[in-house]
Amino acid sequence: MMEGDDFLSEDVSNDVQRYEKMLRNKTNEYFDTESLEGIIDFYIQTNNIKKAFEVVNYSLNLYTLHSEFLLQKSEIYILTEQFESALDALEMVEKLEPFNSDLHLLKGETYIHLKQFLDANESFKTALQHTDERLDMLFEIAYIYEDSDLYIQAIEYFQILISEFEDIDQTYYEIGHCYNQLGDYAKAIFYYKKLIDNDPYSTTAWYNLGIIYYKQESFVEALDAYEFCLAIDEEFAAAKFNKANVLVELERYEEAISAYKAAIEEDGADSIVYCNLGGCYERMNLNEEARINYKHATDLNPNIAEAWFGIGLTYEKENKNKEALTFYHRACILEEDNAEYLLVLGETQYRLNQIENCEETYAKLVELDATMFEAWLDWSFVKFSKGELQEAIDMTMEALKINYDCHQYHYRLVCYLYEIGQIKEAKKHLEIGLLLCFDDYFLIYEIAPKLQQATVITEIIESYRNS
Repeated sequence: MMEGDDFLSEDVSNDVQRYEKMLRNKTNEYFDTESLEGIIDFYIQTNNIKKAFEVVNYSLNLYTLHSEFLLQKSEIYILTEQFESALDALEMVEKLEPFNSDLHLLKGETYIHLKQFLDANESFKTALQHTDERLDMLFEIAYIYEDSDLYIQAIEYFQILISEFEDIDQTYYEIGHCYNQLGDYAKAIFYYKKLIDNDPYSTTAWYNLGIIYYKQESFVEALDAYEFCLAIDEEFAAAKFNKANVLVELERYEEAISAYKAAIEEDGADSIVYCNLGGCYERMNLNEEARINYKHATDLNPNIAEAWFGIGLTYEKENKNKEALTFYHRACILEEDNAEYLLVLGETQYRLNQIENCEETYAKLVELDATMFEAWLDWSFVKFSKGELQEAIDMTMEALKINYDCHQYHYRLVCYLYEIGQIKEAKKHLEIGLLLCFDDYFLIYEIAPKLQQATVITEIIESYRNS
C-alpha cells in the first residue's frame, strides 16, 4: 500500500488530472496499476469516497485479480461502514495472497468494527508474522485500537514497541495519551516524562503534561509545564491560553489577563478567550471591564451562553437584579439544561418577587437534576416564605427520598418542623444532621435565627459538640 504522503506527489497529481480529463472527454486512456493505485489513494485521502469507489471498480474491470485494488476496495468499505462487504473483498485477496500482511491488518480492523475482538487479535498476530516491516505494523495495529477507543489493547502494542524499539518518541507520546484517556494520570505523567527525558525540547510532551496536571488540579505543576512549553516555543497559542486558565485557578488574575491578551495577539480574537478575560475582571470586581470583554465574546459568538451569564453576574454584583435577569434569561435559553444557570435565574426571580416564575424555574431544575440539593432547598424556602409550611416540609421530605444522607435537608427540616410546632420531629432531624456533618449546624440559624434562643435546640447542639 502507498505511504502516507505519496498521494501528494506530482506524478499522482498528473495521473488524477489525466483520469478526470478522460471522464470529461469520454475518451480512453492507459493507466498502469501503480497509477490507478495512486489515484484511488488520492481520493481516499481527500475524503472523496464516491470517486475512490468509482476508480477502484474501473481498475478492477481492467485488472480483475489485482490484489491491491481489492485491498483498496475493502478499505473503502470500512470507511463507509460496509464491514461484511469488506470481509468479502478481503477473502478474495486471501485466496490470491494468503501471506499479505496488509490483508490481515485490514481484516483485524474490520473485526474491530464488528466487535469480534478475538478474531481481530488473531488477524493482527498473523499480520505481524508475515510483515517485513514490524515497526510500522506494530504502530498500525496500535493506532487501530487507539482510534477505536480500545486504549488497553493499544497500550499492549505500544509496550511491545517500547521493548523492541526503545528510542521512538512517538511511542511514549501515544501511550501517555492512552493512559490519559483511561484516567490513569500517574502513568500518563510517567510516559510523558519519559518522552521529555528523550527529548527535553518536546513542546507536545510539556503541553500534554500541563493538561494532565490541570485535570489533577495540580495547578503549580501545570503552570511549570506550560512555561517550559512556551520557553521552547513562545508562539504556542494553545499553551498561552491554558497557562492563563491555570493562573485563574491560582487566583493570579492580573497575570492571567496578560496571558489571555497574549493569546489573542498570537491567535486573533476568540470568543472563549474574551469570555475568560471577562471572568478575570469579574473576579477582581472590575465589573465594567468584565462586561466589555463579555460583550466582545457575544459579538464574536452570540450563542456563547457563558458570556451572557457573566454579564448577568456583573449586574448582580451591583445589585441591579432587573438587568441581571435579562442576561440570565438569555443564557438559559441558549443552554436550557444548564442547572447552574437555572439555579441563579430562580434566585434572581425570587429577589425580584417574581414568585410564580421562580417556582416554575425550580420545578424545571429538579426535573432536570433531582440530586441538586440547592434547588430543593431554595424551592422549599420559597414555599416557607409564602407561609406554605406543610408544602415546604413535604418537598424537603421528597428530597430526602432521593438522598437521605444530605445533611442540609435535615437541618432545613429542623427549621420548618419547629415552626409548625413539631418539636420532636425537629429534634430527630437535628440529631441526624449533627451526626452527618456537625460543622454545618449554623445553617439552621441562617433560615431561623430565633432558634439561637431555643434551648431545646442549642442543648442538643452542645451535647454533640462535647461528645
